[in-house]
Amino acid sequence: MKKILCPTDFSKTANKALEYAVLIARQSGSHLSLLHVVHLPIVDTSETALVASELLGEQMRDAEERLVNLCREIEERHGANRGGGFTCDYIIKEALLTDIAEHLTKTVGYDLIVMGTTGGGNALEELLIGSNAEAVMEQVKCPVLSIPSTATHPRIEKIIYASDYAADDIATLREVLDFAAMFGATVDVVHVNKAGRTSDKKESIMQEMAQAFPGAPIHFEEVVSKHRTDGIKEYYTASGGDMVAILRREKGFLRELFSQSLAEKMTYQAEVPLLVLKGRK
Repeated sequence: MKKILCPTDFSKTANKALEYAVLIARQSGSHLSLLHVVHLPIVDTSETALVASELLGEQMRDAEERLVNLCREIEERHGANRGGGFTCDYIIKEALLTDIAEHLTKTVGYDLIVMGTTGGGNALEELLIGSNAEAVMEQVKCPVLSIPSTATHPRIEKIIYASDYAADDIATLREVLDFAAMFGATVDVVHVNKAGRTSDKKESIMQEMAQAFPGAPIHFEEVVSKHRTDGIKEYYTASGGDMVAILRREKGFLRELFSQSLAEKMTYQAEVPLLVLKGRK
């Protein structure tokens, strides 16, 4: 991992994501870029265009000052750009977050995006970043790590990988293990059995995974639940997981995770960092 992109709107949610981004950058020796986007208001007259231009200029100046201060804080606290093992800079653009995130990952080669997502009790100020998380996950080609505002102090010791016993689980699990290795973390490969009956694929895929990664810190588990999201989140909570990893081809699973009832959000989603990996085509 060489380059990490961390979008920020300076909210509590974004600040939590930044804590994770700094941790990962330090462990991997990566370059970390903070990204802030400013949206130009829609105008219909020359008079409103002038006002909008002045407003945009103020927003850009204010955002740049805050980004400079954030980078300075990262330098002072974590040694970025000062022999701390990683570097940090900032990017400010007038654009849509999804568009600029896609452009930067394609042209600059960012390996990971770390961003906040809203959970239960989200504040209005956190909607800009939080409501964009799923859209970014669907649009960009690199992995995306979403961090809820209620996440505790950054810790990556156990990752839960949600497996559906598919052939591409092997390639995805390799990515998860590479990520986990940076922190000395273990990986629990968890399959949710909706029917409660033994899957024909279970033994063969588990054996294939074990053979592909001999000696790797992997634990296999199968849980029974009518709903896959419930089974994964219940296992995450019961096992003391720090992060859930999934393959992005499962769009339905993503929609379920981001469309829970308010009660479910407050109980689960607001506590689950989610690493979404790109699918193999």
